[in-house]
Amino acid sequence: MAGALDGIRVLDLTWGTAALGVLLLAEQGADVIKVEPPTGDPFRHYEGYKVWTRSRRSVTVDLKSDAGRDAFVALAKTADVVVDSFTPGVMERLGIGSEALRAANPRLITCSVPAYPAGHRAQHRPGYDALVQAASGQQWEQPGWRAGPIFLPMPMPSSGMIWLVASGILAALHARESSGAGQHVQTSLLQGAWLYTTQIWQDTESGDSAYYGLMAKTDPPGVHQPMIFECADGWAHLSVMSGLAPKLSIDEILGLEPLPPETFEGLTPIQAHTIVANRQRDAIRTWKRDELVAVLVANNHAVEAIIEPEDQFSHPQLIANDMVVTVEDPELGTTTQLGVPVHLLRTPGAVTGGQPRVGEHDQAVWGEVGLTHAQIEQITAVPNPGVAPRFPAKIRSMGDPSVQVRALAEPGEARGPLAGLTLVDFGQYLAGPFGPMILGDLGMDVIKVEPVTGDGMRMGGAPFFGCQRGKRDIAINLKDPDGLALAMEIVAKADVVHHNMTKGTAARLGLDYEACRQANPDVIYCNTYAYGLNGPLSEFGGLDPLYQASAGLEYEVGGVQHGHQPLYYRFGMCDAANAMLSVVGVLAAIVHRDRTGEAQELWTSLMDGGAWHASDVLLKADGTPSFRPKVDVGQHGFGPEYRLYQTQDWWIQVAALKPEQWEALCATLDVPRDDDHWTLTGRLEAAFRTKTSIMWSRALDDAGVPNEVPIQTEGGHRPLYDTDAERLGLVVQYDHPIVGRMRQFGELINFSDTPARVFGPPPRVGEHTLEILAEIGRSGDAEALAAAGVVTWPDEGYAWGW
Repeated sequence: MAGALDGIRVLDLTWGTAALGVLLLAEQGADVIKVEPPTGDPFRHYEGYKVWTRSRRSVTVDLKSDAGRDAFVALAKTADVVVDSFTPGVMERLGIGSEALRAANPRLITCSVPAYPAGHRAQHRPGYDALVQAASGQQWEQPGWRAGPIFLPMPMPSSGMIWLVASGILAALHARESSGAGQHVQTSLLQGAWLYTTQIWQDTESGDSAYYGLMAKTDPPGVHQPMIFECADGWAHLSVMSGLAPKLSIDEILGLEPLPPETFEGLTPIQAHTIVANRQRDAIRTWKRDELVAVLVANNHAVEAIIEPEDQFSHPQLIANDMVVTVEDPELGTTTQLGVPVHLLRTPGAVTGGQPRVGEHDQAVWGEVGLTHAQIEQITAVPNPGVAPRFPAKIRSMGDPSVQVRALAEPGEARGPLAGLTLVDFGQYLAGPFGPMILGDLGMDVIKVEPVTGDGMRMGGAPFFGCQRGKRDIAINLKDPDGLALAMEIVAKADVVHHNMTKGTAARLGLDYEACRQANPDVIYCNTYAYGLNGPLSEFGGLDPLYQASAGLEYEVGGVQHGHQPLYYRFGMCDAANAMLSVVGVLAAIVHRDRTGEAQELWTSLMDGGAWHASDVLLKADGTPSFRPKVDVGQHGFGPEYRLYQTQDWWIQVAALKPEQWEALCATLDVPRDDDHWTLTGRLEAAFRTKTSIMWSRALDDAGVPNEVPIQTEGGHRPLYDTDAERLGLVVQYDHPIVGRMRQFGELINFSDTPARVFGPPPRVGEHTLEILAEIGRSGDAEALAAAGVVTWPDEGYAWGW
């Protein structure tokens, strides 16, 4: 069966994690051709890379030669998309920049994925993930088992970037349907890092401690961390909001007397659960982990075993989601890998093959554009090494002053690549509404249908505002027949319906796919589940930490192998992953509808999103897992060449991953390289403590050793008021009627011809009820509907804090 992107050709010049963003396109049907240097992609030595670069063809070419460049341009004339991950300016120096390629193929979409946006002062600095972690402030934002910044074994900037690569390309493909022209798209690792700040980096004029409190950084780690329990033989993460009525309470299962109800007065569910959890610890230590999880699940409680990433392949729900697949690899033979995490029901995606051999398809692909055998041999030959130009790490451009700050969009201004599309958002909390917010940032008119009692996440303050901006809000009681009828009138004029209701809830409300399809046969319908459409846990709801547990993320960042506890990442990135999978899925469905007229239903899940963060693990034929580096006992990094070091006054992140960089690091610190691993690490640690961070950074820059000094973000204040971030549109500022002036992250994807804009602050409950009623011709019924409790809108008695 053809995929949603069947017939779309993508030329992939990326390496590293950007390949995973391209994989999201490949396994929805795109013909992806990996274009490698004649010596092959330098990341091929990493076994997990076999997952990221599967389902595509491979060709080789020397792009530094005239013949190689001409051959690539000829191939680009047959393509829809070219995506690269070079430093800004490299493609232009090679003669294959966006303008040159689009002159040869005006319908071509080019996408660049550098570490930092073009025009940023760090645009030419080395872009290893840990360096962007440091420079962006992510290492500071994660609490750990010691003071100071923490190395994040999950490559957070890269994992955010992969969603943006696929989303930007798909949005540009949709825009091309109306314009007939391609354009240049850009995102970056830095913007990928900003994606995960949605709950934690905001600055408001009058937001109080309660507004910021839920997701605030604490030491020891807070929020969901207290719900991690040690069992007799492992760890488990309990949570709240399973969506099901418990059969027995946890206290009853453990044989504990219940606490009096007044204990929990005025507390949030998480606060209440923390109080209960603290007295349950001793009892839980007597249980074997898997037995405890089984009993809790049988009694409808939200819980997951905290495992290592390679153990996730045996999870029954992941198997039910078709996320555990067998892939034949040319080198390893039969492997077990993660499957396709975006589930389009009319045009299902598929893994089409293992990682191709280097240049496996040279003859077929280059022959297609008319090259002879001799010409193919010429452009694929390994060139003489010569002397490679050196671009020292110390380049610190002051940015491009021609890049203008983008203010909040004005009424009537073009909305971006998705202009003209409407999405109806029935979601609550974060994993549901965040995807529609991103689609709104790209130009969709997003109508939030909120209960008249308010979204259940409003009490959270900053996390709620982190997934609601730019939407219009109509407050409707969907349980009232008149309210449901109103909702269906809105659906009838929409392009997309999106929600995160648990299985069966939409059908009970009369908002399932069949009901919406009856109202609008052309509607695309997306449900972002906790676990999945079918399977043993499909009826459960769940929160982000459960899927950090089930994917092995908490195990790895905590350094459990060293005797530490598992550790919750406070970025909520499984929520965000589920949301961004839905963005990719909705956009793929839109591109398919653009070309065929066919609408469809799709779904994503928190479980699959969490698993995708550990997608580089695979099992070999004998069941042994692929190698994955592990964080050290101090949460500094993966080894002496790629880690944080404490200095005289602060910290510095080093990424001396090439032999010449490692030699330069040891020489700069006057440390002999012939010591064993542990002795050498100790010598480097001692040497770094003799100077300040900035002194070492300058010395390492001079020596060509990639490094960054981690920034202390001051709760996001420093990045939100960074001059480059302001100038490049990475932050946006607007006025909210309750909290006043506020800032959040801004543009995560840049478009040359259809620039995206943010269209307003998070709405109040029912802020646009009257406006939307007028649009569907129901203005005359507004007062009667309000009197009956079917709709509401803000007045002088507005009851919500925000």
